[in-house]
Amino acid sequence: MGMENIKIPKLKSRYIPVYSANFAIGNNLSWWKNTDEYHYPNVLFNLMTITKDDIKKLEFPEDMFLLTDSGGFQVIRGECDLNWQTSLLKQIELNASKIFSFDKPPVRRLNEGSNQFISLTNIEAIKILEDNVDVALKQSKWLKENNPQYLNRFCYIAQCPSISLMLENFKILNKKIGMENYSKYFPGGIVLSCKGNDLLLYAICAYKFKKEFIEKGMYVHSLGIGSFQRMAIMIRNEITTFDSSNALRGAINWDVYNPINPQKRLSQISKNSYPFEKKFCLCPTCLKYNYNDILKNDDTLFGRTIIKHNLWHQIQMNILLDSLNKKYFTDFYKSNFITSKDMEIALDFCDDADKLGFEMAVEKYKFYLKKELSKQKSLF
Repeated sequence: MGMENIKIPKLKSRYIPVYSANFAIGNNLSWWKNTDEYHYPNVLFNLMTITKDDIKKLEFPEDMFLLTDSGGFQVIRGECDLNWQTSLLKQIELNASKIFSFDKPPVRRLNEGSNQFISLTNIEAIKILEDNVDVALKQSKWLKENNPQYLNRFCYIAQCPSISLMLENFKILNKKIGMENYSKYFPGGIVLSCKGNDLLLYAICAYKFKKEFIEKGMYVHSLGIGSFQRMAIMIRNEITTFDSSNALRGAINWDVYNPINPQKRLSQISKNSYPFEKKFCLCPTCLKYNYNDILKNDDTLFGRTIIKHNLWHQIQMNILLDSLNKKYFTDFYKSNFITSKDMEIALDFCDDADKLGFEMAVEKYKFYLKKELSKQKSLF
């Protein structure tokens, strides 16, 4: 077909897809091998769902960028018994490209036995952040003494459920080690963990991390950014990498990106009413596979294969936005994408922060911040 193994260009800010190793191994569905229809050597796996033996079977290329979570949230959920040391050892065993500190988010169970979590009080949350910093420093010391070759990959995870708690991370770090010494303890960079549905909070946190770390040449990753709008905010603020399970949802609930407008999903796609008689998209994955034939034999395989269709279109959006001169970013986005009022405010904040400075922009926009009402159900 002449379209096999398309090389995705290097991006300043890039999307890291959350994926299942079982799909790659069991169904031979990947995007990092030379035999794949396109080459995008980036992936994030749940730390507890992958083994060293899996890594061998996945056939990663030399330029593979592999991330995992730290396992901290799974401990809170009662899904594993990792600790600060075993979390490090597991990430090292998998040869993760970045090693994340063992963090616990500042949340508690909604009810006994519930799998939903709600925010703690500010005092309780600060205590969690202090514990996270102490654990991260203990891990940094252990790496330096026992596995110094991996220290340069080590990153602190900063839990940032609010502006005040984002800044509290910096205060605690400054008190314990001095922010000017941050890279001595965490030379791999820093991870932004910001949950909820407040786009302005994401924009404020991302902008602050850009000023404090990106502009000083340090790596920044944003965990579980979810929606396309949050992805755009990360790119606007030049966050190095950011992950999301959006593309993976094709396998979970037949969530298929619309090839004409990837911000939307194709409706009326289900196991019992697949509407297409022939190819509906010319992306490399859709050119390679015949979905009608797949559906006749295994409708589960359709959901897993469509992940690569979704990922292709997510990457295309990433490439487009990453190519923009940031001074044109807001106007271009508003003119060419579906833009909610909240997204307009988030982008306007970034532009005003460039003009007025971070603190003055926060003072101007803080009244638009939403009260935290979200309940965290999952890690990504």
